[in-house]
Amino acid sequence: MRVHTRLMVRVVMALLVLMGGERIFTAVSKPTGVSPTAIADGRPTRSTGRRARRATTTTTAAPTTAPPTTVRPTTTAPPTTVVAPTTTVRPTTTLTPTTTVRPTTTTVAPATTTTVRPTTTTVAPTTSTTVVSSGRFVTLPPGSALPSGAVCAGRVRAVAEVRPVNAVFNATMGTRANTLYPRVDGQYAGSTDQIVQWVACKWGIDEDVVRAQLAVESWWSMLAVGDNGESFGLGQVRVPYHGSAFVDDNAKRSSAYNVDYTYGVFRSCFEGEMTWLNTVERGATYAAGDLYGCLGVWFSGRWRTPAAEGYIARVQDYLNQRVWTTAGFLAA
Repeated sequence: MRVHTRLMVRVVMALLVLMGGERIFTAVSKPTGVSPTAIADGRPTRSTGRRARRATTTTTAAPTTAPPTTVRPTTTAPPTTVVAPTTTVRPTTTLTPTTTVRPTTTTVAPATTTTVRPTTTTVAPTTSTTVVSSGRFVTLPPGSALPSGAVCAGRVRAVAEVRPVNAVFNATMGTRANTLYPRVDGQYAGSTDQIVQWVACKWGIDEDVVRAQLAVESWWSMLAVGDNGESFGLGQVRVPYHGSAFVDDNAKRSSAYNVDYTYGVFRSCFEGEMTWLNTVERGATYAAGDLYGCLGVWFSGRWRTPAAEGYIARVQDYLNQRVWTTAGFLAA
């Protein structure tokens, strides 16, 4: 009987496989009183009693309710939610390319910027020319045509005297032209600041640089004497090295002659005529066009040495301060 029963179970299992009820198959394929390992072996064991068989046979009813869960495939209805692709309406937002109005703005911009710039560039030169023609005297580069003393006298601006002690010296002109620098003649009379302007115009050097250097040298006083009694006047012209300036005591008697000689020497250096500076002690190679280098030569007689650099720094400091406008300077 057991053989027949086993055979019938197998037949039922085969039919269930053919009918596609895998879940029923798994439930029925467990015979009562047979362990899972025994079914796999094909040799049932008696590990369980009849009560166990009844329990398992009653549980075989449960699988019959499982198949309805195969209705899940019908839940393939969600594909009907393919309405979502209607969100492809976004491409219609490509209407933004209508903002191609931008090219019209870009073509306008070059037209304005390009035409405006040339006009500003042409205005700049007229501004710098205006500064010169307004009366302020600036440094002229080497090789420039320098105006005469008479022309410069007509261009000097009226300025009140700040050093009354210079009154007699300012009213005295030179007696003759200098033998080494023929343009030096001291032919001008005026206030101390007017003499500064006149010499700045005549020798092509910035008038404020002249003001600063003369403040370092003498605090703008013709009574100043330095270097153990060897240097005199506004520019502190030194007798041992500039003897020609003291013919007829011109550098001592005349403010105009004193500074005329001082900046005549400066211009010779600025033009590159003092080539001997490259044959003596120097801190760099001498060349034309170095304004401050030439101011340093007036003090030290050497090119860009430490002593010369120290003097240059003092002049620049006074220039930056505009010391000639300060209360302490005006009260001296």
